[in-house]
Amino acid sequence: MKKIIFALLLLILIPATVLAWDDCPYNETDCPSPGTCGKYIDTDNDKICDRSQSAPEDRDEETAGAQMTEDGIDSLTIAKIDNITITKQNKMTYHFLPISLILILLYFMTHISSKKKIISVIGHRKIWNMLLLVSFLISGILGILLVIEINSGVKFSLPFNMLFWHVEVGIAMFAISIFHTLWHRAYFKNMLRIKK
Repeated sequence: MKKIIFALLLLILIPATVLAWDDCPYNETDCPSPGTCGKYIDTDNDKICDRSQSAPEDRDEETAGAQMTEDGIDSLTIAKIDNITITKQNKMTYHFLPISLILILLYFMTHISSKKKIISVIGHRKIWNMLLLVSFLISGILGILLVIEINSGVKFSLPFNMLFWHVEVGIAMFAISIFHTLWHRAYFKNMLRIKK
């Protein structure tokens, strides 16, 4: 039975990858990794979305392509003129460590303030519960907008990169949710306790 299901999945997925060339829902050309819409596919490992370029056999050797530079940063070849390659660096980085460290520092500042009676313990928890709610709403709303963009092709023209901020705020939400979980660890222990 497992072999039949696997074979059926292959039959469904193979045509999808074969037909994935040159069918970008946003009519982008040479969309670099990681892509802007979430439908990024790179079967030929050239760091360019297959949906935004023609099939390899249809491409000319002089067309733009992505390559790895000596320092390990992806660069997108824009043009080749008289053997001079003009490139644009293209690497989206997320700030997991800085965001986490800043939030931990702020958490300890409010925690110490509550211990020294500068703010109440309830005030301390309200601050972090509000930050958790705000980060959840921002990350969730941006996630829904990204899903709408991917599934329906509706393009939102916001003055910022939705994917970038969805991930950055998601990192903050993750860190704050760790604090929240630690406050309620007794509740979770009771919930996970096996009754005999």
